[in-house]
Formats: sequence, structure tokens, C-alpha cells
Amino acid sequence: MKGEHKYGNKKGKKQKTTAKLKKELWEIFRHWIYIRDNFTCFTCGKTNLSGVNCQAGHFIKASVCGIELNFHIDNIHTQCSYCNLFLDGNQYIYGIKLGKKIVKELNDIKLATKGKKWSREEYLEKIAYYKELLTQS
Repeated sequence: MKGEHKYGNKKGKKQKTTAKLKKELWEIFRHWIYIRDNFTCFTCGKTNLSGVNCQAGHFIKASVCGIELNFHIDNIHTQCSYCNLFLDGNQYIYGIKLGKKIVKELNDIKLATKGKKWSREEYLEKIAYYKELLTQS
């Protein structure tokens, strides 16, 4: 089409890859998680977390959870580095605090969405959504 280039936009700039969009979404999303959780560790209750001591911990680990759970608001909470790293997520306490119903829902989502990938548009939608939430915080 007239005015379009092989890179998908008028200025000829390459579009961000889905890997770069995923990284961008993660940065925005985790900051929203910290604000939602008031910079407080979900598992031990430590407050005023900051820097490397403030982390976004997954109940079902990011390495096995799939894309849906990697950005699911019930699967991710603020954790201190001690709980997230040294206690490997402090899973027992994490599960108790989530409750049986949510733990089951997360496991069901994991099974139902195994192997699912997001499109560029889905990443861009979620980036815009969480950017908007951050501006409202």
C-alpha cells in the first residue's frame, strides 16, 4: 500500500518484537503490582520494600506457568527477595494466603492455556491498559 514500508509503519522503523513487548509489559506490570500491594511482601508482610528487595513473585513459577499466568494478577504478588529467592517463593505460605479456590483456578488456567502465545496486539493492549492504571495510581 502507498506510504507503507516493509516494517509495517510509515517511518520505516522496525516494529518491536514480541519478546521486547513482553519485557516492556513486564516492567510496567510489575510496577503496578508493587503499587497494588503497597510495597509489602505478600508472604511475610515485610513493608516498605524497595530496590532489589522488592520483587514480583509468582505463585506458579514463571518458568512453567505460561503466558496467561505470567501476567495474571492472582498469580503475582510483591515479595521481598528473601521470600522470593531464598525461600523459593515461600510457596506454602503463598498458597495458604491465596486460598484453595484461587490455587485451583490458577492450576486450571495453567492446564487450559498450555502452549498459548500472545499476539503483538495483545501485548500492546495490555501495555496500554497497565500504563493507564499506573497513571491513575
